[in-house]
Amino acid sequence: MSIGEELLEERRRRRRAGDPRLSEAGKELFRRMTTGDLAGEFQAALDAVSDADPLLGGSDDD
Repeated sequence: MSIGEELLEERRRRRRAGDPRLSEAGKELFRRMTTGDLAGEFQAALDAVSDADPLLGGSDDD
């Protein structure tokens, strides 16, 4: 296994185990944004970005 393959495997392993750089407070904020009381605000922000950027919004206007 090459060094590059080892690095990729290490990244995959960390991803599967959860990123240790994300604090418990950060994890809780993500949970609130995606499934909790902040979900509506988070979705509105995503919609605004999609509307403002045709590439992100899936527009076929190339």
